[in-house]
Amino acid sequence: MLSVWWQRAVLSVSTLLLPAFLAPSPVAAQDRPSLAALRIDQAVRVDGELTDSAWSAAEWTGGFTQRDPSPGAPSTETTEFAVAYTPDTLFVAVRANDREPERIVAKEMERDSDLFQDDSILLMLDTFHDLRNGYVLVTNPNGARGDALVTDEGRDVNWAWDGVWRVSARRTAAGWVAEIAIPVSTLRFDPRAELWGLNVQRVIRRRNEETHWAAMPLEASAEDLNQQGKIAVYRVSLAGDLTGLRGLRPSRQFDVKPYVIGGRTDDPALGSSDDSDGGIDLKWGLTRSMVLDLTWNTDFAETEVDDQQVNLTRFSLFFPEKRDFFLENAGVFDFGPRPKVPWESALMRPFFSRRIGLDQGRTVPLELGARLTGRAGGWNVGALGARTEALHGEAGEMLVPGTTYGVTRVTRNIGDRSTVGGIFTERSREGFESERLYGLDVDFKPTQRLEFSGFWAVSDRGVPDSEQEANESRGAGFIYQGPELSLTGDYVEVQPDYEPAVGFLQRRDFRMVNPRLEWRPRIERAGLLSWWSDLSYERFERSSDGRLESQTVGVSPLGVQTLSGEFLWGGVRRTKEQLFAPFEISPGIVVQPGLYENDGFAGGFSTSGRRAVWFDNITFGGGFFDGNWLRTNSGLTFRLSRFLRVSTQWTYADVKLQAGAFSFDQFRQRIDVSFSPNIRLNLLAQYNTSDELLGVNARFHWIYRPGSDLFIVYNENWTAETISRREPLGRQLIVKLNYLLQR
Repeated sequence: MLSVWWQRAVLSVSTLLLPAFLAPSPVAAQDRPSLAALRIDQAVRVDGELTDSAWSAAEWTGGFTQRDPSPGAPSTETTEFAVAYTPDTLFVAVRANDREPERIVAKEMERDSDLFQDDSILLMLDTFHDLRNGYVLVTNPNGARGDALVTDEGRDVNWAWDGVWRVSARRTAAGWVAEIAIPVSTLRFDPRAELWGLNVQRVIRRRNEETHWAAMPLEASAEDLNQQGKIAVYRVSLAGDLTGLRGLRPSRQFDVKPYVIGGRTDDPALGSSDDSDGGIDLKWGLTRSMVLDLTWNTDFAETEVDDQQVNLTRFSLFFPEKRDFFLENAGVFDFGPRPKVPWESALMRPFFSRRIGLDQGRTVPLELGARLTGRAGGWNVGALGARTEALHGEAGEMLVPGTTYGVTRVTRNIGDRSTVGGIFTERSREGFESERLYGLDVDFKPTQRLEFSGFWAVSDRGVPDSEQEANESRGAGFIYQGPELSLTGDYVEVQPDYEPAVGFLQRRDFRMVNPRLEWRPRIERAGLLSWWSDLSYERFERSSDGRLESQTVGVSPLGVQTLSGEFLWGGVRRTKEQLFAPFEISPGIVVQPGLYENDGFAGGFSTSGRRAVWFDNITFGGGFFDGNWLRTNSGLTFRLSRFLRVSTQWTYADVKLQAGAFSFDQFRQRIDVSFSPNIRLNLLAQYNTSDELLGVNARFHWIYRPGSDLFIVYNENWTAETISRREPLGRQLIVKLNYLLQR
């Protein structure tokens, strides 16, 4: 009955929306703006004054167009910019005029902080003019810097990439200005091509106004889960043109970054110890578009600790990667379905880099690693290899064997925006057979509004074929993104014996279907920007026998976004959960097998991030297995000045079941101090009453020259029945210094 209803619903919706799906691109290529860069002999002095003779001779352009809140309208404030270059450096000057300069929002100064909540200027450079990939550089009136690599128009956006570039910004009586210098060695490009893709985005935060040099239609956006929003400028194929780039000197770029590290560890069981070590990272540009990264005796001591999580499901938790070596160019290895909303975790990943160097919360020494990424013609290539040492226990027993990892990912550009590709992974552990995975995928984008995707993968665990007959995964999906209406759908199947040895799998043996419809009609009156409604259906059943495991139907009819940036939504949920075995959800509290049907609710509220005080909340409640629950997650952030940000995150859950009741609190307190764009101190404290864990992480970071860093990190952990009653688990002080040598 359900399948018949679903087929009819899909047919009806497809008939209604087919004309919109096949609509032509909203912005024709011939409408793209163009700017000629000026060749200069003497480098510009990057001081934010814009007094160099180059800026008098250069061509200036403007004419920015709003995407939000009034799509297609001219920007309320004028913006103009110019580009000049020497053979070694690209220079960009921006005048962001403002008739009310005293109202400019500029609260951030830390590297890679949330500059989208400030007045900001963003550059997007498509250096190969492939209409797919680009570099993003963003700054604000304080001269703060953020940068990222954009892959496949936002399929992956890597904010962990830190390019070497400089910026000087300052406020003026007419608004604010920025002067940017980008060494050519920071970028990959074809020196024979004189044309790059370029777009410039300006945000006027007090009006929540987003404007672009190359106009972006309202539907041109990509979901960026790191930035908790949709960013239009990632639509690289709609960028303008930067012309006249002749005689740039591409660098093969041979970077050497040695490091030394020292520290002291105090452990109540093992005593105190002093340690010191060193290692080296190499970056070698084999060709103008292919880069080889090598790392030896790698250490990740400066990496921020994971956020504590409490699991109320019977499935695996997902912890995001935070280590720089694995984050850089990570989008090249992306494969498989992607989360569609910020609060969803990954369902599966054939390659998940946290499998390398981490094992059940233990750090495994990374002996060496290599990564090759780049382009060759219409091919995009990524290859990664790593070797971890064996890990032994206190008595000398082997906990984790020495392991070699290999990953190869290749995609081929098809047409303007589509790709086909494949992936191969391998894990070889000493004393075990090698485990492999093979996969193929396709991403087809016939229009700017419509995307189809599909994938297939098979795993080989190194055991007889009779023990892994059902070892495949497959899936298909589509995305339609219109000005007001968006529609997505995914189908994923994972067979019982599918095992991605170097990947992540949230649950096993399932078939999942997940259509979602979202409607955002524009209002633009009475202080409201848009209405928001959402309809979603998610069903998991066992692939082995077709039995239902989980099902959620969600309807959110009420949601509004204000012109000032506030957001409110609410809805109801109908859930089904079927347990095939007893499930211990909390110590001593066991949910018995059976089918549980419940009604519940979900809702959220957030104030505008441009404010000095910013609050957000998301809450779920209602029926839960054979009882009920309430889970709420609230955040309160104080942007006290450009030097100081204080934020508190509080998660509270109260669960009442027939087998018993329990509740827990989880606190996360951050204090971020930015002394300058290159010097910062981050303090993080976490407390979890469920696991009775208290932890503190302090991280001082000084970029004392571009690409070179000093880190001082302090960690301390306790078991804590309450914060005042705690027992030490250990503490650690680490000092790490690296130095970038470029050739």
